[in-house]
Amino acid sequence: MSNDALPEAAETYLRALGAELSDAPPGTVREIVEDVRAHLADALAGGRSIDQALAGLGSPQAVAGQARDELALPDRAPDREARAGRSLRTAAMALGVLTAVCVSILLPFAALPSELTQAGPDEQSIMQRYGPGFAMLTLLPALIAAAPFALPARTRGVAGLVGAGVLTALACAGGELGLYYFPLVLLLWAATIVPWAMRRRAGRIAVRSWRLVAAAFVILPGLLVAFSAATGSIGLEWVGVALWIVGPFVVGALCAYGIRAGYALTALAGAVIMTLAIVERGFLFAAFWLFGGLYLTIGASGFVTTRARKGDPGQRRAPEVRGGITATLGG
Repeated sequence: MSNDALPEAAETYLRALGAELSDAPPGTVREIVEDVRAHLADALAGGRSIDQALAGLGSPQAVAGQARDELALPDRAPDREARAGRSLRTAAMALGVLTAVCVSILLPFAALPSELTQAGPDEQSIMQRYGPGFAMLTLLPALIAAAPFALPARTRGVAGLVGAGVLTALACAGGELGLYYFPLVLLLWAATIVPWAMRRRAGRIAVRSWRLVAAAFVILPGLLVAFSAATGSIGLEWVGVALWIVGPFVVGALCAYGIRAGYALTALAGAVIMTLAIVERGFLFAAFWLFGGLYLTIGASGFVTTRARKGDPGQRRAPEVRGGITATLGG
């Protein structure tokens, strides 16, 4: 079948594809569209229906996204960086509220600075000793995290940078109490740095380096547990091996390959670790709190910067476009 004799459904699809790539160089768009046109013509000539041929390609958005990935074209959505920053800042706000609850209600005086423990038993919290008015001050970091949302878009980046710097200084000056705000500080810095890095269009080497560093942090607990088990320091049943050794290695591998699910699992693991640290407070409470915050930051940052794979469940994989040549991947 000739390329010029495509059904109207195919022409509609090609027009939609061209619209998705309308911000790319015209020559590149024309080449991609013609490659897809040729692919559709070949599919129809091979006896497939137009519906089957289009279903095999995937949506115009999927094909355009794959083309951008393969040819390093800029993302069409100008606010993708802004969305990533908003998502991370929203997570920071939620973490700020959780930290305020932990510090003002759950944290005993024994862990607070001495100036807050005068004339009060160690087992009391800030809420019990000073009441809800004073305890509300622990929400100030969450308000600082939320401040950029109330400012004009052009000033949000600077406000976020200032807020992250102020909270870093407060956390460092707060002694042991400040440690509980470090996960919030990490998320705020991520909300500032990640959009900036996305706007600079980090190259493949930088992206791969980030993925490997993230994977190393994710795998580290598994390595430590495996070493402890091998030396006889701890004993593990098969469930413990699967959870504490195999789990981090599998999730770390997903992160290393840039699979979004790996970062989602990392963020979820961080949130679970922090929650368990609050519920089961013990000698290593602060350590688990900080470690969970690091996991949460790595997972959230990776999730907002990684596109869903075209081969993920529920999605057709788009054809790979390299050098203007469409390679058909399956029917």
